[in-house]
Amino acid sequence: MHALPLSDLTLALASLPAPYQLRVQRDDDDDFAAALYSATRDDLRQVPADPAVIEQLIAMQRRMQSQGYRQAYPHAAYLVLQHGDTSIGRLILDRQDKVLHLVDIAILPSARGQGAGSAVLRGLQAQAGADQLHIHLAVNKSNTAARALYQRLGFRLRGENEVQEQLAWSAP
Repeated sequence: MHALPLSDLTLALASLPAPYQLRVQRDDDDDFAAALYSATRDDLRQVPADPAVIEQLIAMQRRMQSQGYRQAYPHAAYLVLQHGDTSIGRLILDRQDKVLHLVDIAILPSARGQGAGSAVLRGLQAQAGADQLHIHLAVNKSNTAARALYQRLGFRLRGENEVQEQLAWSAP
């Protein structure tokens, strides 16, 4: 088992069409990462509680997610998706042998539906195909837009539980 070397990422990073680009996440991206996570948690904002308590809950959930990812995928690459000079999303990738695991992809709600997700996934597919890798990911069953995107791009069901589907893609 080995981590995804950043040199392998160079090709995936370069394969995105303009105006999209990926770059390695830096320490000064913490505020963006927090805002991105918060923007994706409207489910928690539906809870009937004081807004300050909800924001604390969101911050706690973000810390738990981050710790969980770092523990489960200690060699993962953390990337920021940009549209021009504007950060619009985040991607976490981990390579283990012949599997490129898309641990997480998140795009700001205001940037969704404009081709960024497709561009990133097609870039990953091109790199995975060239390196003879499979791509694995999990998606919440309630995330119908993401599930439809993955299906359009050729991802197939490889397992599921009550909450998520585990999907896989392999080069034809």
